[in-house]
Amino acid sequence: MADITTPADDCEVCAKPAEPDNRLKGGAHIRYCYQWRRRNDASRPECSTAKCGRRARAGSTDLCDRCYQRAQRGNDPAGRPFHQANKGKACSVEWCDDDATHLGCCVNCYAWSQRNGGADPVARRYRYNRSVDDLMALIQTIEPDPASGCRVADGAFWTNQHGYAITTIAGNKRTQTVTRLALAHKLGRPLLPAMQACHTCDNPPCVEQSHLWEGTAADNSRDRDSKGRGARGEGNGRSRLSPQKVRDIRARYTPGNNQHESNVAALAAEYGVKPQAIRDVVRRHTWAHIL
Repeated sequence: MADITTPADDCEVCAKPAEPDNRLKGGAHIRYCYQWRRRNDASRPECSTAKCGRRARAGSTDLCDRCYQRAQRGNDPAGRPFHQANKGKACSVEWCDDDATHLGCCVNCYAWSQRNGGADPVARRYRYNRSVDDLMALIQTIEPDPASGCRVADGAFWTNQHGYAITTIAGNKRTQTVTRLALAHKLGRPLLPAMQACHTCDNPPCVEQSHLWEGTAADNSRDRDSKGRGARGEGNGRSRLSPQKVRDIRARYTPGNNQHESNVAALAAEYGVKPQAIRDVVRRHTWAHIL
Protein backbone atom coordinates (compact mmCIF):
# COMPACT_ATOMS: atom_id res chain seq x y z
CA MET A 1 0.00 0.00 0.00
CA ALA A 2 1.31 3.45 -0.87
CA ASP A 3 2.35 5.71 1.98
CA ILE A 4 -0.17 8.59 1.92
CA THR A 5 1.41 10.41 4.89
CA THR A 6 4.48 11.51 2.96
CA PRO A 7 3.48 13.04 -0.38
CA ALA A 8 6.20 13.20 -3.00
CA ASP A 9 5.39 16.79 -4.00
CA ASP A 10 7.68 19.58 -2.83
CA CYS A 11 6.66 23.04 -1.57
CA GLU A 12 6.55 25.62 -4.36
CA VAL A 13 7.98 28.32 -2.03
CA CYS A 14 10.87 26.64 -0.22
CA ALA A 15 11.21 23.49 -2.36
CA LYS A 16 11.31 21.31 0.74
CA PRO A 17 9.46 17.99 0.74
CA ALA A 18 6.36 17.67 2.85
CA GLU A 19 6.60 15.72 6.12
CA PRO A 20 3.96 13.99 8.22
CA ASP A 21 3.84 16.95 10.65
CA ASN A 22 4.18 19.58 7.96
CA ARG A 23 1.97 18.50 5.08
CA LEU A 24 1.10 20.45 1.98
CA LYS A 25 -1.69 23.02 2.33
CA GLY A 26 -3.45 24.87 -0.39
CA GLY A 27 -2.30 22.27 -2.84
CA ALA A 28 1.33 23.33 -3.14
CA HIS A 29 2.77 24.75 0.11
CA ILE A 30 3.82 23.29 3.44
CA ARG A 31 2.26 24.77 6.55
CA TYR A 32 4.70 27.62 7.30
CA CYS A 33 5.00 28.66 3.65
CA TYR A 34 1.23 28.55 3.33
CA GLN A 35 0.90 31.10 6.14
CA TRP A 36 3.64 33.24 4.63
CA ARG A 37 1.92 33.11 1.22
CA ARG A 38 -1.36 34.22 2.76
CA ARG A 39 0.37 37.30 4.20
CA ASN A 40 2.46 38.12 1.13
CA ASP A 41 0.42 37.10 -1.90
CA ALA A 42 1.06 39.91 -4.37
CA SER A 43 -2.20 39.19 -6.16
CA ARG A 44 -4.20 40.33 -3.13
CA PRO A 45 -4.79 44.01 -2.36
CA GLU A 46 -3.10 45.69 0.60
CA CYS A 47 -4.85 45.92 3.94
CA SER A 48 -7.14 48.93 4.15
CA THR A 49 -5.64 49.94 7.53
CA ALA A 50 -3.30 52.89 7.10
CA LYS A 51 0.43 52.13 7.54
CA CYS A 52 -0.22 48.39 7.86
CA GLY A 53 1.43 47.27 4.62
CA ARG A 54 0.22 43.65 4.82
CA ARG A 55 -1.87 41.87 2.23
CA ALA A 56 -5.61 41.47 2.75
CA ARG A 57 -6.80 38.04 3.79
CA ALA A 58 -8.90 35.85 1.52
CA GLY A 59 -12.63 36.42 1.58
CA SER A 60 -14.86 39.45 1.57
CA THR A 61 -12.84 41.51 4.08
CA ASP A 62 -10.24 44.08 3.00
CA LEU A 63 -8.21 43.63 6.20
CA CYS A 64 -5.15 41.49 6.82
CA ASP A 65 -5.23 38.65 9.33
CA ARG A 66 -3.97 40.74 12.27
CA CYS A 67 -6.19 43.75 11.62
CA TYR A 68 -9.17 41.44 11.07
CA GLN A 69 -8.59 39.71 14.40
CA ARG A 70 -8.26 43.06 16.14
CA ALA A 71 -11.50 44.28 14.58
CA GLN A 72 -13.23 41.06 15.67
CA ARG A 73 -12.26 41.85 19.27
CA GLY A 74 -13.90 45.27 18.96
CA ASN A 75 -10.66 47.27 18.69
CA ASP A 76 -9.64 49.79 16.06
CA PRO A 77 -7.03 48.13 13.79
CA ALA A 78 -5.35 51.52 13.22
CA GLY A 79 -4.60 51.81 16.94
CA ARG A 80 -1.92 49.14 17.07
CA PRO A 81 1.77 49.80 16.33
CA PHE A 82 2.88 48.29 13.04
CA HIS A 83 6.36 47.07 13.86
CA GLN A 84 6.86 45.54 10.44
CA ALA A 85 6.37 48.97 8.82
CA ASN A 86 9.10 50.48 11.03
CA LYS A 87 11.85 48.00 10.21
CA GLY A 88 15.00 49.77 9.05
CA LYS A 89 13.50 53.24 9.36
CA ALA A 90 14.52 56.16 11.55
CA CYS A 91 12.18 57.96 13.94
CA SER A 92 9.88 60.37 12.08
CA VAL A 93 10.72 63.14 14.56
CA GLU A 94 13.29 65.18 12.65
CA TRP A 95 15.67 65.82 15.56
CA CYS A 96 15.62 62.21 16.87
CA ASP A 97 18.17 59.73 15.47
CA ASP A 98 16.78 56.57 17.09
CA ASP A 99 15.25 53.72 15.09
CA ALA A 100 11.51 53.71 14.57
CA THR A 101 9.57 51.10 16.55
CA HIS A 102 6.00 52.37 17.00
CA LEU A 103 3.93 54.08 14.27
CA GLY A 104 7.02 55.63 12.72
CA CYS A 105 8.42 56.89 16.05
CA CYS A 106 11.09 55.54 18.37
CA VAL A 107 10.01 54.02 21.67
CA ASN A 108 10.76 57.23 23.63
CA CYS A 109 8.90 59.59 21.28
CA TYR A 110 5.96 57.20 21.07
CA ALA A 111 5.77 56.84 24.87
CA TRP A 112 5.94 60.63 25.30
CA SER A 113 3.08 61.07 22.82
CA GLN A 114 0.96 58.50 24.67
CA ARG A 115 1.59 60.21 28.02
CA ASN A 116 0.54 63.54 26.56
CA GLY A 117 -2.71 62.57 24.90
CA GLY A 118 -1.33 61.88 21.44
CA ALA A 119 0.64 65.13 21.18
CA ASP A 120 3.23 65.56 18.44
CA PRO A 121 6.58 64.19 19.74
CA VAL A 122 8.35 67.13 18.10
CA ALA A 123 7.32 69.11 21.20
CA ARG A 124 9.38 66.90 23.53
CA ARG A 125 11.67 68.91 25.80
CA TYR A 126 14.39 66.24 25.76
CA ARG A 127 15.93 67.26 22.45
CA TYR A 128 18.84 64.93 21.72
CA ASN A 129 20.09 67.24 18.93
CA ARG A 130 20.16 70.42 21.04
CA SER A 131 23.56 72.10 20.90
CA VAL A 132 25.10 74.20 23.67
CA ASP A 133 24.37 77.34 21.61
CA ASP A 134 20.72 76.28 21.36
CA LEU A 135 20.72 75.77 25.13
CA MET A 136 22.10 79.25 25.80
CA ALA A 137 19.59 80.78 23.40
CA LEU A 138 16.79 79.04 25.30
CA ILE A 139 18.15 80.31 28.63
CA GLN A 140 18.10 83.88 27.31
CA THR A 141 14.38 83.56 26.57
CA ILE A 142 13.69 83.09 30.31
CA GLU A 143 12.76 86.43 31.85
CA PRO A 144 14.98 87.29 34.85
CA ASP A 145 13.40 88.02 38.20
CA PRO A 146 13.31 91.82 38.71
CA ALA A 147 14.39 91.56 42.35
CA SER A 148 17.08 88.84 42.28
CA GLY A 149 18.04 88.65 38.60
CA CYS A 150 17.61 84.87 38.63
CA ARG A 151 16.49 83.10 35.49
CA VAL A 152 14.39 80.31 36.96
CA ALA A 153 14.22 77.31 34.64
CA ASP A 154 10.83 76.02 35.82
CA GLY A 155 8.80 75.04 32.75
CA ALA A 156 11.68 75.40 30.29
CA PHE A 157 13.51 72.24 31.41
CA TRP A 158 12.86 69.12 33.39
CA THR A 159 14.06 69.32 37.01
CA ASN A 160 15.54 66.55 39.15
CA GLN A 161 14.60 65.72 42.74
CA HIS A 162 16.90 68.47 44.03
CA GLY A 163 15.31 71.20 41.91
CA TYR A 164 18.16 71.55 39.37
CA ALA A 165 17.28 71.89 35.68
CA ILE A 166 18.48 68.97 33.54
CA THR A 167 18.75 68.36 29.79
CA THR A 168 20.65 66.45 27.12
CA ILE A 169 23.01 67.69 24.43
CA ALA A 170 23.58 66.48 20.86
CA GLY A 171 26.02 63.61 20.70
CA ASN A 172 25.59 62.74 24.38
CA LYS A 173 22.35 61.22 25.68
CA ARG A 174 23.56 61.35 29.28
CA THR A 175 21.42 63.71 31.35
CA GLN A 176 23.34 66.76 32.57
CA THR A 177 22.48 69.75 34.73
CA VAL A 178 21.86 72.97 32.84
CA THR A 179 23.89 74.95 35.38
CA ARG A 180 26.99 72.87 34.68
CA LEU A 181 26.61 73.32 30.91
CA ALA A 182 25.96 77.04 31.26
CA LEU A 183 29.03 77.54 33.48
CA ALA A 184 31.21 75.56 31.05
CA HIS A 185 30.01 77.84 28.24
CA LYS A 186 30.83 80.88 30.37
CA LEU A 187 34.35 79.62 31.16
CA GLY A 188 34.99 78.42 27.61
CA ARG A 189 36.02 74.94 28.78
CA PRO A 190 34.40 71.87 30.32
CA LEU A 191 34.33 71.55 34.09
CA LEU A 192 36.53 68.91 35.67
CA PRO A 193 34.64 65.96 37.21
CA ALA A 194 35.67 67.08 40.73
CA MET A 195 34.35 70.63 40.23
CA GLN A 196 30.81 71.83 40.82
CA ALA A 197 28.67 74.63 39.42
CA CYS A 198 27.92 76.72 42.53
CA HIS A 199 25.32 79.48 42.91
CA THR A 200 25.92 82.93 44.34
CA CYS A 201 22.15 83.29 44.67
CA ASP A 202 21.67 79.90 46.41
CA ASN A 203 18.70 79.22 44.11
CA PRO A 204 18.95 75.71 42.55
CA PRO A 205 16.52 76.34 39.61
CA CYS A 206 18.47 79.47 38.56
CA VAL A 207 20.40 79.11 35.27
CA GLU A 208 21.72 82.68 35.01
CA GLN A 209 25.38 82.51 33.99
CA SER A 210 26.43 85.51 36.11
CA HIS A 211 25.16 83.68 39.22
CA LEU A 212 27.37 80.63 38.67
CA TRP A 213 30.94 80.01 39.81
CA GLU A 214 33.25 76.99 39.77
CA GLY A 215 34.30 75.34 43.01
CA THR A 216 34.91 72.06 44.75
CA ALA A 217 32.46 70.39 47.09
CA ALA A 218 34.43 71.83 50.02
CA ASP A 219 34.24 75.35 48.51
CA ASN A 220 30.50 74.95 48.10
CA SER A 221 30.12 73.78 51.72
CA ARG A 222 32.18 76.68 53.06
CA ASP A 223 30.10 79.12 51.04
CA ARG A 224 26.95 77.55 52.46
CA ASP A 225 28.19 77.76 56.04
CA SER A 226 29.39 81.36 55.63
CA LYS A 227 25.85 82.34 54.65
CA GLY A 228 24.35 80.52 57.62
CA ARG A 229 22.57 77.97 55.45
CA GLY A 230 24.27 74.89 56.87
CA ALA A 231 22.45 72.36 59.03
CA ARG A 232 24.35 73.43 62.14
CA GLY A 233 23.16 73.13 65.72
CA GLU A 234 19.39 73.04 66.03
CA GLY A 235 19.17 73.50 62.24
CA ASN A 236 20.18 69.87 61.90
CA GLY A 237 17.00 67.81 62.02
CA ARG A 238 18.78 64.93 63.73
CA SER A 239 20.10 67.02 66.62
CA ARG A 240 18.95 66.05 70.12
CA LEU A 241 20.61 68.94 71.90
CA SER A 242 19.94 72.65 72.14
CA PRO A 243 22.24 75.62 72.91
CA GLN A 244 21.10 75.63 76.55
CA LYS A 245 21.74 71.90 76.93
CA VAL A 246 25.19 72.33 75.39
CA ARG A 247 26.06 75.04 77.94
CA ASP A 248 24.80 72.82 80.79
CA ILE A 249 26.88 69.87 79.58
CA ARG A 250 30.05 71.93 79.40
CA ALA A 251 29.39 73.42 82.84
CA ARG A 252 28.64 70.08 84.51
CA TYR A 253 31.33 68.02 82.79
CA THR A 254 33.81 66.37 85.18
CA PRO A 255 37.12 65.40 83.54
CA GLY A 256 38.78 62.06 84.26
CA ASN A 257 41.27 59.58 82.90
CA ASN A 258 38.54 57.03 82.07
CA GLN A 259 34.78 56.63 81.98
CA HIS A 260 34.67 55.73 85.67
CA GLU A 261 36.38 58.95 86.78
CA SER A 262 34.45 61.29 84.44
CA ASN A 263 30.69 61.75 84.26
CA VAL A 264 30.45 61.35 80.45
CA ALA A 265 28.30 58.21 80.69
CA ALA A 266 25.89 59.81 83.15
CA LEU A 267 25.49 62.94 80.98
CA ALA A 268 24.96 60.82 77.88
CA ALA A 269 22.20 58.82 79.60
CA GLU A 270 20.56 62.00 80.92
CA TYR A 271 20.46 63.80 77.53
CA GLY A 272 19.73 60.71 75.42
CA VAL A 273 22.90 60.77 73.32
CA LYS A 274 26.00 58.61 73.02
CA PRO A 275 29.07 59.27 75.22
CA GLN A 276 31.06 60.32 72.14
CA ALA A 277 28.53 63.09 71.50
CA ILE A 278 29.23 64.46 75.02
CA ARG A 279 32.98 64.34 74.39
CA ASP A 280 32.56 66.18 71.06
CA VAL A 281 30.49 68.90 72.74
CA VAL A 282 33.05 69.37 75.53
CA ARG A 283 36.00 69.43 73.11
CA ARG A 284 34.07 71.80 70.78
CA HIS A 285 34.27 69.40 67.88
CA THR A 286 30.55 70.06 67.59
CA TRP A 287 28.47 73.06 68.64
CA ALA A 288 31.63 75.16 68.39
CA HIS A 289 29.54 78.27 67.68
CA ILE A 290 27.95 78.10 71.17
CA LEU A 291 30.03 80.03 73.71
